[in-house]
Amino acid sequence: NGGAAAARARLAAWTRGLPGGAVLGVNLGKNATTALDDAARDYVSVMDTLYDLAGYLVVNVSSPNTQGLRELQERRALESLLGTLVGRREALAERTRQRVPLLVKIAPDLDDAQLSSVVEAARASGIDGIVATNTTLSRDGVSGPRAGETGGLSGEPLRARATEVIRRLAREAGDRLPIIGAGGISQPDHALEKLDAGASLIQLYTGLIYEGPALPARICGALLARNA
Repeated sequence: NGGAAAARARLAAWTRGLPGGAVLGVNLGKNATTALDDAARDYVSVMDTLYDLAGYLVVNVSSPNTQGLRELQERRALESLLGTLVGRREALAERTRQRVPLLVKIAPDLDDAQLSSVVEAARASGIDGIVATNTTLSRDGVSGPRAGETGGLSGEPLRARATEVIRRLAREAGDRLPIIGAGGISQPDHALEKLDAGASLIQLYTGLIYEGPALPARICGALLARNA
């Protein structure tokens, strides 16, 4: 893509037409060609460029399509990166008088020990929350000629694992780290499942492709009906 400056020009024009109360989340990533040791530089640069446009920022260390990126989820690497970004966010908040929440997005393929390390790093860094989860490298439950494809998989095959990760994180973190639940939400009951597992908010994409733009309204209807 054209980079953060090009994205800023598009987003600045687009956000002027947003209705009041609408929230824009900005995903922060590193260039594929940037070494992991220099990754923080890329994340800080994107944050600096887009900070004032964002309703919240997400540190993406879990895309399976950027070689080696998931190594940044290791405890020491993650704590160092998040600490740098939280510090930079505080400086930007002071300068702009706007404190934008900062979250980290993790993979569904982490085991329990790795998830515990993520929670520890998140607490130590002072980050505001976790997005769970990104796409998966697993092909469990996928059959046919596409079962051998590589890259990140989203949608229904991801749903159960993403929900289990949310449940595990919620047990570890309690109320101290809000969780945005994502992964395989294509029906209202899928959204309720994520919330029941411990998510504070939900996020969806693949479900919109297959179910259409009315899906969020159906999810909200289910929430209202359950809470009536």
